[in-house]
Amino acid sequence: MQPIEVGPSEVQIAIFCRALSNPLRVGILRFIAAHPGCIGNDIVQRTDRAQSTISGHLQVLVHAGLIECEADGQASAYHVAPDVQPVVLQVLAMLDGAHNNGRVQQGAASRPSATR
Repeated sequence: MQPIEVGPSEVQIAIFCRALSNPLRVGILRFIAAHPGCIGNDIVQRTDRAQSTISGHLQVLVHAGLIECEADGQASAYHVAPDVQPVVLQVLAMLDGAHNNGRVQQGAASRPSATR
């Protein structure tokens, strides 16, 4: 029996998945992808969340390597990290397609039960 190996790529995928496990972070990533160079306040104004909450979400996305932050005077400007931009855009498009085709369901009641 061949063992399951966990290497650097599996670790990076897990980091990406954790970062994208929050729907607001997915929305923030989508906004940044559509508006490169946007500042944190642009994002805060488009949500009903506190600035500190949005900053925390942005830090998770930065730590995961999905976005980058550059100082722009007193503000911080965000863009999708160039290394992962093609993948991020592809994943967002794939999620849109799955949602539009009815394959993405929300809530625990819509999840199939596990059987053995």
